[in-house]
Amino acid sequence: MTDLSILRQALFSPRAVALVGASGDAAKVNSRPQRVLRQHAYNGRVLPINPARAELGGVRAYPTLRDAPGPIDHAFVMVPGRAVPAVIAECCELKIPMVTIFSAGFAELGEEGLRRQHDMVAMARAAGVRLLGPNCIGLVNVTGHVALTANAVLEREELKAGHLSVISQSGSTLGTLISRAQAWGLGFSKLVSVGNKSICASAN
Repeated sequence: MTDLSILRQALFSPRAVALVGASGDAAKVNSRPQRVLRQHAYNGRVLPINPARAELGGVRAYPTLRDAPGPIDHAFVMVPGRAVPAVIAECCELKIPMVTIFSAGFAELGEEGLRRQHDMVAMARAAGVRLLGPNCIGLVNVTGHVALTANAVLEREELKAGHLSVISQSGSTLGTLISRAQAWGLGFSKLVSVGNKSICASAN
């Protein structure tokens, strides 16, 4: 595969997804991505990462990314903002090609957050890791049955497939578009929330 093909697969058709910071508490948003993946018929491996749990949602959980069986195509990060750079360092070490960062606490908070975001992006770029986010709600590949997102709409909606794809900074806007467009009979191919828009390419 070319680098672009690897990135496309890791982004929209990952064979294994790690949910870093996954929760077993159904009331917490960190538990939603695992439920949503199952609800929308994702057929790849789901690897919940939680140092306090051996099992989440009927699936074996792992203390860290290093403990999870690889290869991992895509990591979805939900830990507190200040813990995110350490997770990105693990992703770089393990050569996980795609990381979506749900966690907030970066450029949207001001200069210090912006500096930490830039440092994190530089680390990822040096390792050839691509970032989506931070502070984003995730992504959906409707036809590929990949709903890697914490968006609550995905627990209420059965997605209609179509030719329309959407990139949105706002996760809330994305959820509204899904609900209203589907009510009008429109379907989707792919939907992506970019949050703080720190998508980075490799140094090559």
